[in-house]
Amino acid sequence: MKRILEHAPGDPVAVGPGGVLTAAELVADAGRVAAGLLDLEPGAVALHCSDRYLFAAALLGAWQAGRPVFLPQNGQPDTLRALREDPDVRILLHERTGSAEGIHIGALLARSVPPAPWTGIDPDRHLVTVLTSGSTGSSQRCPKTGVQLLGEATVLARVFGVGRGARILATAPPHHIYGLLFGVLLPLRAGGVIVRDTPLHAESVVASLRRYAATHLVSVPAHLAALAGVDDAPPLACVFSSSAPLPPSTSEALRVRTGWRVVEVYGSTETGGVAWRSGAEPWRPLPGVSVSAADGGRILLSSPFLPSGTGPHLGADSISLVEGGGFHLLGRMDGVAKIAGKRVSLREIEDLLLRVPGVRDSAVVVRPSSSPRGEEIWVAVAADGVTLAGLRAALSGWLDPVAMPRRIRILQALPRGETGKLVHERLLELFRDDELPPTRTMEPLEDRSSAGEGTEVRVLRFLVPPDLLYFRGHFDGDPILPAVVKLDGLVLRQIERIWPELGAPRQALRLKFKRPVRPGEHLELRLQLDASRPAVTFGIEGGAGPCASGTLLFGATARVP
Repeated sequence: MKRILEHAPGDPVAVGPGGVLTAAELVADAGRVAAGLLDLEPGAVALHCSDRYLFAAALLGAWQAGRPVFLPQNGQPDTLRALREDPDVRILLHERTGSAEGIHIGALLARSVPPAPWTGIDPDRHLVTVLTSGSTGSSQRCPKTGVQLLGEATVLARVFGVGRGARILATAPPHHIYGLLFGVLLPLRAGGVIVRDTPLHAESVVASLRRYAATHLVSVPAHLAALAGVDDAPPLACVFSSSAPLPPSTSEALRVRTGWRVVEVYGSTETGGVAWRSGAEPWRPLPGVSVSAADGGRILLSSPFLPSGTGPHLGADSISLVEGGGFHLLGRMDGVAKIAGKRVSLREIEDLLLRVPGVRDSAVVVRPSSSPRGEEIWVAVAADGVTLAGLRAALSGWLDPVAMPRRIRILQALPRGETGKLVHERLLELFRDDELPPTRTMEPLEDRSSAGEGTEVRVLRFLVPPDLLYFRGHFDGDPILPAVVKLDGLVLRQIERIWPELGAPRQALRLKFKRPVRPGEHLELRLQLDASRPAVTFGIEGGAGPCASGTLLFGATARVP
């Protein structure tokens, strides 16, 4: 297991906007990262990077330098700050231009020092700690060894027939265990090629599949649901789906419309991969994994991907066994929800709410949603002197945008019984208005970052809520989104969330509103920060093409070029 790359030096290992990169170049770049880390204080490395080639170079470089890598559950500022302050972490590596936190990966790659020599990996060595939950900085740590990570990637390549030259595009971020295994380690172990792009909008995904001649797509149900509606999708050898149940209707729509074969993979951060299936067939355990049902029907498994020396793992899902060793999943039995494929701890959100001054009690519920999230979070608090804006501000630094509560109730007391337990039905009654209030904000389903020369780029994906307040009266019978909402409620709202240090905009340049946006439309917002001016250039694009664009100048010293 000491060998990681199954490539000849001249074989392509990554492809993206910068062209094709070879295995020799990846080894050299990993060596440069390792050389830079060897000059710094010993300790673990926290890594957050959406560019999968830079991520791979930093990951392998940290391993060469003898450092384990911590992967945060999201890229929110408070999450990264808390991880940077963790006593086990010494360095934060990232790709955010202009950030005062940590070290930009590009700074290590630009050093003129000779790369550190390539070394093998001890299979029993601790390589990565993945932080679970996807919701807050207080989460479970799952350390992984070489046997667990590289061994599983090797098994996946064999089971699914992924071989040399396969080009794998992933919409799942590499800091999640699914994105790490399928989007980074699988192509490295299979002699394949990493596609560096992380497209979000369905049309952008299809364009990237074509541009880079991808053979495999690694995605999640929320993204695949949007892809089921596209035309002229290129053929693929296989599409992988994980992180949440894939609705049978989505799988069938993809098969009929695109011809794609979709394979679902079931697993968790704690256990690694467990089983797989195609269509409505039972789940089949991966080679070496044994599944049984404990008392109450909870899944009990033995696996080579579990920590060495541990006994059978009792999972949180209920199952029913079928002949031949397969099983059906019946649902979760704990307090964790999956929103758009991301794990969200309901208890941790409750704890965060209780930290807000004035909040005495809190409760969180998950409800079905017709949006690509599949489910959404509602919260109720007992509090004095607390506003909706204050609660949202307190949560926004910790939670992924997709996990932010969609509805909030502020009360004098929560409906608890004599024993102090919440009365669930009475809690739900708090949200059952005769007419549901209209949605007032658009929250991103995804938020990805990348870095260029002197810039930082954020790409966000939205579903425009059909009940958005601003459609009322604009216009009856044919509602469209007002231009001011595109600018203020979408662009400026996200700039303020991502780069609060910019303050208020000073001037708007080259504003163009190119076509209407209608209820239920999927949008992709691209924000590019030029910190030297400072300025943010934006573009909004939907399924029917570009919607709006422009540049916003910030700061008292900004001048028109």
